[in-house]
Amino acid sequence: MKDGLIVYLVSTPGMPEEFNAPAAIEDLGYTVDRVEVVAPDQGFFTVEDAWHFLLTRGCARIRLVVGQAEGPDHLRPLGPAVRLCG
Repeated sequence: MKDGLIVYLVSTPGMPEEFNAPAAIEDLGYTVDRVEVVAPDQGFFTVEDAWHFLLTRGCARIRLVVGQAEGPDHLRPLGPAVRLCG
C-alpha cells in the first residue's frame, strides 16, 4: 500500500520557480511514496485533481498539507497534515 501527500501551496511572495516538494516534505519528516503539488503556477490546479492522480497511481493513504514555500527545498506548514483517505 503506497502513501501519497498533496502539498497545497498558498500565496507565497517570491515563491521559487522550481519548488522541490519531495525534498521539502522529507525535511519535515514525512515519509511518503509520492508527492504532488497544488499551486497556481505549477503542479495541479485543484486538490481533487491531485487526489485522483495519486489514487490512479496506487496510493491508498493520501494526506494533505497546506503551507508556504520558503525556498526551493523548504516548506512552512500552516497546520498538521490532514488525512483525506486511507
